[in-house]
Amino acid sequence: MAASSQPLAGHRDLPGFGITFFIGNMAIMALLGAGVRELLGRDYSLGQVLLFRFAFASLIFWAVLLATVGFAGLATRRPLDHAIRGCSGVISLGLLYFALGRIPLADATAIAYAAPIFITVLAIFLLGETIGIRRWLAVIAGFAGVLLIAQPGGSGWDIGMLAAAGSALGGALVAIWLRKLSSSERPVTIGIYYNGLGTLICAAWITWSGWHAPVAGDAWLLAGFALGCGLQQWLLTISFRYAEASLLAPFENLAMVFAAIVGFLLWGEVPALTTWLGAAVIAASALFILRRGRVRSQSSAKTARFE
Repeated sequence: MAASSQPLAGHRDLPGFGITFFIGNMAIMALLGAGVRELLGRDYSLGQVLLFRFAFASLIFWAVLLATVGFAGLATRRPLDHAIRGCSGVISLGLLYFALGRIPLADATAIAYAAPIFITVLAIFLLGETIGIRRWLAVIAGFAGVLLIAQPGGSGWDIGMLAAAGSALGGALVAIWLRKLSSSERPVTIGIYYNGLGTLICAAWITWSGWHAPVAGDAWLLAGFALGCGLQQWLLTISFRYAEASLLAPFENLAMVFAAIVGFLLWGEVPALTTWLGAAVIAASALFILRRGRVRSQSSAKTARFE
């Protein structure tokens, strides 16, 4: 075990590489959002687009599994936790893809990144955690940022906004169950069951709703979408190998910037001032929650050393 952990520890001494790969991951995600909207606009159903994504990701994780731990990596004692993580992940991604087809890319991206705010609230009920007044204020501010973008009751309101918020909530459930699973499960095992379950759910969905046969002219788009999904996952994984999560977290705010650029170049979308303001509030709230959580963890670790 010590030998296998040494390379990873060495990678963490290169934060510049980690940040670079993470920013690349953000850029690819914006392009994938554009790909989702384009595929939905070409009469491919939401279930079919999700099937493309999960099936290709499954192939990647199977390749990693067979190249590393082999079939032993399929062993698990927590099938229910995998099922909950898988279903919440499929719902979260499905809602995000639905939102991308209804509202501007920047709006959907900004609201989706409110997940840390939902995580803080859900952790109280699901993990038994307690939060102080300062984190509660950050949570309230974050929700205010979401409302600023969605403008419920205003001209900017759309069911896509609600879907984006639902995606953030689903993403929070994913994060909490990943926290539970990571204590005993290999990352490749989690990936195998998540993408495998997603593939099965979407295949059943397509069987019920019908299949739109891809046309030859869409081959490049489908291939690019599949390769982009694989590249994005690879960049994300490598970035965490080179840099700490707390170092990378602030750069998540670039996701909306990239989404705004892509939305403007492809569809002439210009985010409203309220979108930028709401995104700034959400980002500030999420970063504060992250910082407070880290401070509390360090404080607990120091206390434990004297107990």
